[in-house]
Amino acid sequence: MLGADYDVSQLEQKGVVPTAIIPAIYFINPVNDTFAYGVGINSNFGLKSEYDNDYAAGSIGGKTDLKTVNANISGSYRVNEAISLGLGINVVYGEAELIRHAGTVLENGVSIPGAGLVVGAVPGTTEIINMAGDDFGYGWNAGIVYEINSNHRFSLTYRSKVELAFDGEFSGVGIPEQAANLTIDMPAITEFSGFHQFTEQWSTHYSIMHTQWSSFEKLEAYIDDGIAFEKQENFEDSYRFALGATYQVDQALALRIGVAFDQSAAEDYRSISIPDSDRLWYSAGATYQLSNNDSVDFGISYINGDSVVVTEEDALLGKLPETLNAVVGNKDWSFSSEGNALILAIQYNKSF
Repeated sequence: MLGADYDVSQLEQKGVVPTAIIPAIYFINPVNDTFAYGVGINSNFGLKSEYDNDYAAGSIGGKTDLKTVNANISGSYRVNEAISLGLGINVVYGEAELIRHAGTVLENGVSIPGAGLVVGAVPGTTEIINMAGDDFGYGWNAGIVYEINSNHRFSLTYRSKVELAFDGEFSGVGIPEQAANLTIDMPAITEFSGFHQFTEQWSTHYSIMHTQWSSFEKLEAYIDDGIAFEKQENFEDSYRFALGATYQVDQALALRIGVAFDQSAAEDYRSISIPDSDRLWYSAGATYQLSNNDSVDFGISYINGDSVVVTEEDALLGKLPETLNAVVGNKDWSFSSEGNALILAIQYNKSF
């Protein structure tokens, strides 16, 4: 026999992506009319999905957590009235955690009567994979701004790929805790943007961003004996198109509104741990000038993700001997996934 009966509620999960606070700080120092330098600390990449320990499809659900902190040092040089150049280096610290559970599929074990083939019962909450690690990675960024005049300008920026080779600990069913490593490439990003001031009050701004997600092919963890965990991701390069406008109410208050289409990087190969989909961003914001040297920015974005169907092989059943295939039968889970998010932001600006 195979698996165990489970309530359909064990396949329903809400709030898979928890709320997070993401701080950032920036400092810019104009040395003179042509040169400036700055330092920024923020997070460019991160993801987290977490399913209950008794989730029926625990071997592909579980917890997937990636946090990064990026420290950037950069400088800019104004070549002439039309062209400015920028160059920077990035130091990225990342922490990753991956946990998977057995789920319900083998709670009653698997056996073929008369053939002597038996896989014992595995409780659904059993941790079959537990890995955590951290690493530092390094990259660079560059940009150019071309100003037609004070009212019209364009920019082109590039941020390089950053490789994070996580060193940490791995444990699983029948595998004692031991050293392991897993490498993830944070993708390169190219962005073109424009700004146009049409009147004293109205301006528009837009951007096209290309993210080289094709560098993220799979998650693969190694221990001394070989591959401990492997999961194909097969991400593809994606685009993000954004358009916005600013209305200067008076000298103290500016209002902003915008919309963006964010293309999924996993249109042909989705997973429930990273249930990516095409998204529409609806954003609004404001800047209020408190004084000549102080201002506050407010922003809000509502992200509406498409509903998608995810079909994924059970990671535990996929490792059973071929002789048990006839008993196991279909090893795939099928899900419908959809989601939305609300982003709130506030920023204080101080000039000296």
